[in-house]
Amino acid sequence: MNTVIITEKLNTHDHGHMYHQKVGKIGMEIGMEYSYTNTIIRKLFDRNFTYSRKILAMEPREVYAFVINNADLLRHTVREAMATELEQLTLDINQVLKVSFHIPQSCLFTYDGTAKTQLEMKKNVYRGYLSSTEVRSSSERKFEKFCEKCDAVEWVYKNGDKGNEYLSIVYADNSDKQKNFYPDYIISVNGEVWIVETKGGFDRSGNSQDIDIFTPKKFAVLKDYLERYGLKGGIVRYDEKSEELCICMDSYSNDINSDSWVVLSDILK
Repeated sequence: MNTVIITEKLNTHDHGHMYHQKVGKIGMEIGMEYSYTNTIIRKLFDRNFTYSRKILAMEPREVYAFVINNADLLRHTVREAMATELEQLTLDINQVLKVSFHIPQSCLFTYDGTAKTQLEMKKNVYRGYLSSTEVRSSSERKFEKFCEKCDAVEWVYKNGDKGNEYLSIVYADNSDKQKNFYPDYIISVNGEVWIVETKGGFDRSGNSQDIDIFTPKKFAVLKDYLERYGLKGGIVRYDEKSEELCICMDSYSNDINSDSWVVLSDILK
């Protein structure tokens, strides 16, 4: 295939709409309004804006060209910046509305009617919850099957990912914007409540298959929550080499060979 590169001279009037669109998409990565995102970009790159930590000092026309040409890279950089672990991960308790959580009495779910097995997951808190229930990731399916066979697990609740009726942990991202983290599962293990988040696994070579760059931050948020309320839990990922689900409970690592990861069946027994 041939690659064609087109170079066009910037015109702030003609390309203004494109610039504003790119800035808006960059802001969407962190849930920030256009006006705030534009101000940040101007402070960091525009020589006409006074800011002591400026990265580059460019003319306004150069800022337009820089943002338009590097929009995808800037979006990725902003996303990485929001995923970086900082010391202050939780909001002041006075800023958070604390609400008692109760598992909803009923839940509407869909299932894949073409699946060859339609087994009812007996340990799920909802009657009629099938093994083919959608939409779930491969890690979630493996975790549910593990819980179904594990004698130590008494019941399993699949948490939602949006809505006031589901369990969420409130924290502040690196832009001080309030976020809600919805862990995947709440389970009972020998009478104790555990909260578990599942993520993509590791291949046979130990390479990570987790596409969520926010996983380390979510682990820190979850661990803080568990410690505050005297609960247990962690991040669960599947290791293809050992063909085992592993759990990380104390300190997070993206290396499956580290001591941070322990075989789940050795913990839940």
